[in-house]
Amino acid sequence: MWTPGGQIDHLTFAGLRGGGKGGKGGNDAQAQYLWGQQTAVDPETGMTFSASPGEVQYGAKKSAQDQLAAYQAQRRQDAQTKSDADAAKAAADAQTQQTNFNTSKSNAYNDAMNATIRRFQAQGVDPTGYMDQYINPALTSAQNTIQNLSPNPGAAYQGIGDQIVQQALADKRTAAGNTLNSVFDPNYATRSIGDNIGDASYAKILSEQFDPLTAQLTNAQKRGTLTDAGYSAALDALNQKKSAAQSTLQSLGSNIIASNRQGINDIISGARTAANNLTLGGTFDPSAYSAQAAGLAAKDQAGFEGALRNAVGGSKFADLTDLMNAGGAVQGATNPVTGAGANPLAPQGAGPQDDAEAQKKRGLGSTGAF
Repeated sequence: MWTPGGQIDHLTFAGLRGGGKGGKGGNDAQAQYLWGQQTAVDPETGMTFSASPGEVQYGAKKSAQDQLAAYQAQRRQDAQTKSDADAAKAAADAQTQQTNFNTSKSNAYNDAMNATIRRFQAQGVDPTGYMDQYINPALTSAQNTIQNLSPNPGAAYQGIGDQIVQQALADKRTAAGNTLNSVFDPNYATRSIGDNIGDASYAKILSEQFDPLTAQLTNAQKRGTLTDAGYSAALDALNQKKSAAQSTLQSLGSNIIASNRQGINDIISGARTAANNLTLGGTFDPSAYSAQAAGLAAKDQAGFEGALRNAVGGSKFADLTDLMNAGGAVQGATNPVTGAGANPLAPQGAGPQDDAEAQKKRGLGSTGAF
């Protein structure tokens, strides 16, 4: 008899042969050896493999351990094959996912760029002039915040067009404001209309009103209408009124100066308003405001005295009668010089000779001899 592999089937042959030394007992021991099964179990799957020593010895089977080892090796190979296939599929899926993300990310950038360009065009400006300083840096910065494989790359650019426009506009307005600051410092109006602008006008008006009074008081002293004490008292009264007049003129002048400065500050305020409201496509020329402010300052300086005289109007700061009364109150009763000397307004140089001439004209005639 033969095995399926073409070898002699010793197991069958031995069983048929029987007999031999040892009789029946010997045959049972031999059969036990030949047919006794040995097993091996895979601990992971529970798969059981068996083979008798005879099957192994005569090549009918591999041993249980060899069968188990072959099974485990095949299972490992199958697992590795599946793992390699899964890895390859995962890599392909990841590459596809990365490619799709890169495309989505690129499209989001392009969409944001186009939207930003339209926002600048809506402001009436050419976006090209803003690319290097504003558009490209802002879009790149936003792009760098996108996490890899983000499901929505476009979210990083939400409203970015308006944000870039507002930044460019804010910078333009700030630059205009800084230029204004270099033209109009905080003390510009004060420097343009100085506190001493009215000094010459104050002195001129005081001189016009008080110099004639001083001369008249001096004349009255010389004529004897005022004694030295009366003259001194009248002169004190004049100086008091002159000091009050000086204060009044300075107060009126301060009001005029404040008004003039406010006019200049209004120009500066208007310039700042224009700078703060500047549009992206608008133009701003600080020199126009500077020229306007300088022109107004020059006009105010030239017109200060006229404005002061208008403020004074017909006011008289002192009256000769009041001054004479002040002097008379101090000197008391006197024998004033008669004739021209009694008139404080009489021309200087009149004296007793003039008085005698006046008597002749009043009909005193020649005294004759008695």
